[in-house]
Amino acid sequence: MLRLPLPIAVAGLRLGVAVAMLLCVGGCGYSFRAPYDKTVQTVFVPMFKSQTFTRDVEKMLTELVQKEISRRTPYRLVSDPDRADTVLSGTVNFVDKNIVVESPFNLPRQLTRTVNASVNWVHNPPTEAEKNRQPTIISDTTNFVTEVGETSLTATYQLCQRLADQIVDMMEQPWYTEEDLR
Repeated sequence: MLRLPLPIAVAGLRLGVAVAMLLCVGGCGYSFRAPYDKTVQTVFVPMFKSQTFTRDVEKMLTELVQKEISRRTPYRLVSDPDRADTVLSGTVNFVDKNIVVESPFNLPRQLTRTVNASVNWVHNPPTEAEKNRQPTIISDTTNFVTEVGETSLTATYQLCQRLADQIVDMMEQPWYTEEDLR
């Protein structure tokens, strides 16, 4: 084993630490933060609309989206659309519950719950491209078992939470531009 004199070993250690610090500070363009649009600071989220007969799903989804925006993004929620840089609106299109497995007595044993919504995030006022853009459709399905205490309401809450996560994930800047798609 090669032994260096103490002053040379300390100098080499200092040089190694300095190089490591420069690499950490300078980086290679990578970031641990989500790539949110820096030009947007405020978001208005009106109550989602509903085209279903299932009650209060739109209220639940709106509340969860607002909580996720406050928790995960640098954007600030505003209650007045005139003070907002952007508007995030949505519609709950479809809510369904189906039986997957029945018990021998024709009682539901395992069921599925599906929620489908359309979401549109535009600047305030919308740009020409945003005026013609179709809303983004998101959907999710979950299974639940009534015999272990799961209810239709708990399944709906779980789905709305996952949809809210998807909606906030879509608020990140894309990794591509419109020119890349052509």
